[in-house]
Amino acid sequence: MLSRKELTRLFIPVLIEQILAATIGIVNTMMVSGISMAAISAVSIIDSINNVVMNLFTSFATGGTVVIAQRIGSRAMGEADETASQSMTVCVLTALMSGLAVFAFGSPIIELLFSDAEAEIKTYALTYIRYSGLSYPFLAAYSMAAGILRASGNTRAPMRASLISNIVNVCIGAFCIYILGWGVAGAGLALLLSRVVSALLLALVVLRPEVGTAGIKKVSLKVSKAILIPVLGIGIPACIDGLIFNGGKLGIQSLITSLGTVSIAANSIANSVNTLTCIPGSAMQIVAITVVGQAVGSGLYGKDLRKVIVSLNVYAVAMITIMVAVALPVLPWVVDLYKPLAEVKVLAISVLRLSLILMPVFWPFSFVLSACIRSTGDSSFVTLTSMGSMWFVRFLGAWISVKYTSWGIMGVWVFWCMDWVVRSIFNAIRAKVSPYINKVRANASDGPIEAEG
Repeated sequence: MLSRKELTRLFIPVLIEQILAATIGIVNTMMVSGISMAAISAVSIIDSINNVVMNLFTSFATGGTVVIAQRIGSRAMGEADETASQSMTVCVLTALMSGLAVFAFGSPIIELLFSDAEAEIKTYALTYIRYSGLSYPFLAAYSMAAGILRASGNTRAPMRASLISNIVNVCIGAFCIYILGWGVAGAGLALLLSRVVSALLLALVVLRPEVGTAGIKKVSLKVSKAILIPVLGIGIPACIDGLIFNGGKLGIQSLITSLGTVSIAANSIANSVNTLTCIPGSAMQIVAITVVGQAVGSGLYGKDLRKVIVSLNVYAVAMITIMVAVALPVLPWVVDLYKPLAEVKVLAISVLRLSLILMPVFWPFSFVLSACIRSTGDSSFVTLTSMGSMWFVRFLGAWISVKYTSWGIMGVWVFWCMDWVVRSIFNAIRAKVSPYINKVRANASDGPIEAEG
């Protein structure tokens, strides 16, 4: 079990990296908001599409990270290296195919999902989705490389890469938008180049790994079933989970589009501020994969493993509570940074107050705890819970609110928060009774084989 000092050494670079990663989206939103409300709405709806498509390849990064961490925990470094190489190949190839599809079919995708959007929004959206599609392979390479390094306990290299890519994004974005007047195309180009830079920086690290850390010793397009099956055993449920979760969010975004530009802009601002507030929780979610994965690989189980899981979630609750306590009093000034119209500001603040009050307890137990459960190998449970809660609570509630009530976007967010509550309850129960936590497992791909004594 990691000491508090060791956990802090892992956590701080990931926290900084998540702050920087969130900054890309927030700065893009702020810069684009200076163009028009249609531009900020376009970036928002394309981000919702991106989140769905990116799950097709980032799920392999999740599965690879868990398995690599487990292999390192069991001191099987050769298998860790093989897993890293195979996972990178599958991840990047999947992203390349996804990017080409999005670039080629961006217009019909936008028309299918957001037919009610204004023409100006659709024009901006098509420009942004094409730049996004071109960036997918580089994002995939960065995500997998970062996962390899984090599984090895190296969280500083991804942090440095994120810092440099943020500088690239902000500088190029500001130059293209404010000096060259390229608008949404400038934001898209900045996003693409920042992802190219981050991928190249981490490629240099994983291709020349330090002693005792996993890396890519040999690049090969040959796929080994024996190596990939454990990765897919976690990655495929994670992919389904992500598709369900972000697919639901995309469906909700489509519903919000029918409410008009004011609601779209308010929702975009609320999402951006929520992302900022959740940064410590998102960082702990990433660290949990390494910590729990290595613990399982080393044979930790039962009360000892549960103690690790509880500690990670308690830390997440404490940090998000602090973030919310800071954010709530200054919320009007934070929203003003996005330069919203008066009606957009009122709506965004109302939505944010609701979500921020519930966030400290229910967000960590929805997402940090689910990352812990998944890292034990219990990926199917997380997927089933996500499927049920997203579609029968969040999406169904949002659909009823938009179609049959006058609640509008506030009703959407009420059920958004209810989704957190439902996930938290199911995750807490599973963490108590899970055979993957309570029983010894032979290795990362085996099921439970021996009851806790």
